[in-house]
Amino acid sequence: MWLTKLKTALVLEEIDRISVLINEMPKFETLKQMEEAAYLLQQSKILLEQKKIQTAQTLQQLKNSLDFLKSTEAQQTHSLNLKF
Repeated sequence: MWLTKLKTALVLEEIDRISVLINEMPKFETLKQMEEAAYLLQQSKILLEQKKIQTAQTLQQLKNSLDFLKSTEAQQTHSLNLKF
């Protein structure tokens, strides 16, 4: 049952659900179940690393967009700005 839930969460890329399932990991009865769990955990790790990279790239794109927008804003002149 737990393995099926982890497979489903992995396929649907449900990061929060994967995290919950990892915290609730049962003791396995057979070597086959242990091997399957190990494989699924490895795939979960790969997925999390990919999502981390995607998030970092998205944040960098947002930062670049904000920097661009700030650089194209008209500079406001203040009454105390004295230019000689």
